[in-house]
Amino acid sequence: MLKPRKVLQCAARILSAFLALGLAAGPARAEKLEITKKAGDYTLEARFDKNPPIVGKNELEIEVRNAAGGAVVGAKVMVQYYMPPMPRMAPMNYKIEAKLKKGKYGATLNLIMAGPWIFVVRILEGETTRTAKFSIDAR
Repeated sequence: MLKPRKVLQCAARILSAFLALGLAAGPARAEKLEITKKAGDYTLEARFDKNPPIVGKNELEIEVRNAAGGAVVGAKVMVQYYMPPMPRMAPMNYKIEAKLKKGKYGATLNLIMAGPWIFVVRILEGETTRTAKFSIDAR
């Protein structure tokens, strides 16, 4: 029969091993980065294919819903993405049109540098423009 002190030492070793394995595996990461914002009376659900977004190509999917919850599919959706201005660096400011596919708007963003990025989604419907602003941190 094991003495209580030996049992505690054994349990401590097992716990240490599990903790070490957990730290070695790194933090759990979600498959996609999902952000929800309001743009006037519309709701935007933006999803990046990576979490966090990375330097290089990132797929962005935008789902636009009206106040009643219905999908908005007849709009023109523009995405402007930029890195906040920094001293002695050229501006990094890009625009791309998100294309409608299966009820959602999609675009590929090429982030050329790690760090904070801001993207602005503009939904143009006739004479009405709705805007939402998101911030991300690319790695």
